[in-house]
Amino acid sequence: MEQVYEKKREQLLSDLSDMSEVAEEMLQNVMKALENVDVDAAHEVISRDDVVDNYLITIEEEVSRLLTLDQPLASDTWFSIAMIKIANDLERIGDQATNIAEILLELKHDGILKPLVMIPELADIVSDMLDVVLEAFSTRNADLAEAACRMDEKADNLYEDIYHKAIKMISKKEDREEIKHIVQHINLAKSLERVGDHATNIGEETIFFVTGKRVKY
Repeated sequence: MEQVYEKKREQLLSDLSDMSEVAEEMLQNVMKALENVDVDAAHEVISRDDVVDNYLITIEEEVSRLLTLDQPLASDTWFSIAMIKIANDLERIGDQATNIAEILLELKHDGILKPLVMIPELADIVSDMLDVVLEAFSTRNADLAEAACRMDEKADNLYEDIYHKAIKMISKKEDREEIKHIVQHINLAKSLERVGDHATNIGEETIFFVTGKRVKY
């Protein structure tokens, strides 16, 4: 029976690894699309969202089969819960990448407003967070996962700065299109901030998976 568990765990980890690669690729590609105002790349990112969604369905089914085996160990149950949570966060990261791509299509060729130059900086931070936390998960490195989680405060603070700066810009505008344009930048920054939150969640689950201890950042 232990061999059966081990085989199913290996398959689950393999699928989760593949899912993480797709989610990370979507985020990286949408960041490049944003930087280059690349509409075609934005459409490509949106088309990949179904791939991440399908991975989530597959992983949920695999976890369900793992837990229906006779008398799973407590460690198998913890493992399964962690896998489901991580898969859900990866799916949400795919959603946020799609949101960013859709915002880019609405902004078209206007690009990032010059006063909101912090948006590319926020994009770099959350992209680094995701890169580090996925490495932490794949290498079972709790210390690296913790380092990624601690980056979230910087991302949150930067989002707050962007938000307040954008609100001040709105207060000085009267044209509806200009206001809508600024609001889209707020939505863009919020999607990036949410990527940081999901990366933090993955870090917390990685720490739990490796150490058996629950932490919250």
